[in-house]
Amino acid sequence: MELGILLFTIGAFGVAGVLAWRDRQPHYLIALVSGQVATLLSPLWQRLYGFSYDPSLSPFFSALDRPLPTAIFLAGWTLMLLPLAIFFLYQRRWWISGYFTGALTFVLFTLYHILIETIGVRAGWWQYADGGALPFDISISVIAGLMNGLVSLGGLAVLLITRHYAWPMLLAVILPAPLLTSALVHGLLGAPLYTVLLLRAQSWAAAIGMIGTLGLILWGAHIIASELGRRPVGGAPITGRTTL
Repeated sequence: MELGILLFTIGAFGVAGVLAWRDRQPHYLIALVSGQVATLLSPLWQRLYGFSYDPSLSPFFSALDRPLPTAIFLAGWTLMLLPLAIFFLYQRRWWISGYFTGALTFVLFTLYHILIETIGVRAGWWQYADGGALPFDISISVIAGLMNGLVSLGGLAVLLITRHYAWPMLLAVILPAPLLTSALVHGLLGAPLYTVLLLRAQSWAAAIGMIGTLGLILWGAHIIASELGRRPVGGAPITGRTTL
């Protein structure tokens, strides 16, 4: 697994480097690194949401008695992969920024992350306590997909907002953006859910917590989609460079 992820990571950064050089848009490289930075909060999310990684995976570092495997850290760029794809399309006027397209993009991001969650669980790379079962027979993988989809949507909004930023501002804004968005989504919007999970509350309380978190996630998606609706309809033609 580690070797495969390393090769994919090298390939992803290679493609990002080519696009950054050709379009003179360093967003591609910075965004991939920012996805890896966001994984640094993983030990905290493991504690709160009750999941753990395969102990055979070599750790990058450990905190709160929970390791962050090196493979998971390297693969963190996948968090920003689809946002960068949409950013690429936007730059060429192949994607329109609007509320409706933002909402559809959130659905796309969510399905993408649910697929990653499903692959990871079935491959045994990580597992959830009690099988990840939630009220109404909803898998926690679905909730995780919605949360990560919202983080990716926030990443897309940051990419669009910083389209013409200079290098120093790009680093200062894009690099910490997924980490901070993850802290907001998983740490704050997910609070109703992880509170009942930690307290092992009765099923009715767990249902209320899950519904509360779902409502907050959809509210967050609505806010970001509204912001996308206020952006210019299409990206300006690529003329060649980010302001230095």
